[in-house]
Amino acid sequence: MASAYWAFDNNALELYNSSLNGALSGSPSYVTGFNQYGQAISLIRSSTQYVYITPTVLPFNSRSFTIEAWIYPISFSSSTEYGIFGQCQSTSTNLCLYFVVRSNKLYCGFYNNDVQGSTSVTTNQWNHVACTYDSSTMTQKVWLDGNLDGSHSSSDYSGLSGITTIGATFELGSAATFNGYIDNVRYESRAKNSTEIQNDATLQVYYSFDSSSLIDGGSNGINGTAYSGSLSTTTGRVNQAIQFNSGPYISYSYRPFYFLGVSGQSYTMALWAKPTGSYRSQTLVFVGIGGSWCVHFLVTMSSGQLNAVSWMGSSNEVVNGPILTLNTWTHIGYTYSSTNVSEEKQHASSEDTNPIILNKNENQQPKYKHLLEHPFLQHEKELQQTEYATAYLSNRIDILE
Repeated sequence: MASAYWAFDNNALELYNSSLNGALSGSPSYVTGFNQYGQAISLIRSSTQYVYITPTVLPFNSRSFTIEAWIYPISFSSSTEYGIFGQCQSTSTNLCLYFVVRSNKLYCGFYNNDVQGSTSVTTNQWNHVACTYDSSTMTQKVWLDGNLDGSHSSSDYSGLSGITTIGATFELGSAATFNGYIDNVRYESRAKNSTEIQNDATLQVYYSFDSSSLIDGGSNGINGTAYSGSLSTTTGRVNQAIQFNSGPYISYSYRPFYFLGVSGQSYTMALWAKPTGSYRSQTLVFVGIGGSWCVHFLVTMSSGQLNAVSWMGSSNEVVNGPILTLNTWTHIGYTYSSTNVSEEKQHASSEDTNPIILNKNENQQPKYKHLLEHPFLQHEKELQQTEYATAYLSNRIDILE
């Protein structure tokens, strides 16, 4: 069994194999998912709510694996254990697998054979968590928000039976259940590397725009929609690009970019652009909340100068960039980090954050009448200068933070 995926979109069904469909304990409910599309399962610890999978046994014994999930803890007690994922044959060494939050930190192990994280998990916010085991190196690792948080020389898990659980573990004898929301749980029968884990945790959306495709090439399924007409395809910097004329733009019918609504959250946007014809004042990337709040993140002036705009809580801050050369592809990267500025930027709450819009302003008028190409990317981390050099040379963004 190579992989499994539970989206928790109003059910506990597994995407690839119906024998891994989950059953519900304690009647949990569902809430809006972490990317504001679909649902996540809501678990109340006091009601002993969790998901269990039986009779099929998900294989973990004597092999590599990766477990990933998005979790939103509502509250933690430092003396309590909160289960994320588990499978327990018996409470004996290497026979009980558990991935939990213990003392506010990630903890993954096989019973008396464990790895502990070093960073406290943030409550009331979505966190990406992962546990990997590489049987070739006999190494357990835990990852928090794409960063390696703990590593331990280990031995193989040996369990051959036991009910697989999501939102609960049983290494303490009784159910140690979660308290909060869980979304997009994934299993793979290999140990993902650091680049893959960081992509899963921080790459929010990726569009190649080949054949006018607005399908998200990342793991979150944030597909775009063309409004006010059809997009045309033309030769791109790599493969194909989309041509913006006077009408069409790209947006979303929901609000998928959760991390743009988290105060002080680092992020990166990147794309290739090719202005054609003549210079004019135009918007490339726009985010707004109805008529009450908006930011033109990337704009070009009538001189052709590229500007990056940031909302600083009470006013916009503008960073002046170079003049874009007409009829030439230019790679544009926009990055923000609260640790590299004197004043922390404040966004609206995540529930009020509107979608990113390509090629439109707050009056719903198309603005950028040129080409956008491989890729448009929104990333919840700040990329460094060396990473942009890598991105430019390879025609893509490598997530290497």
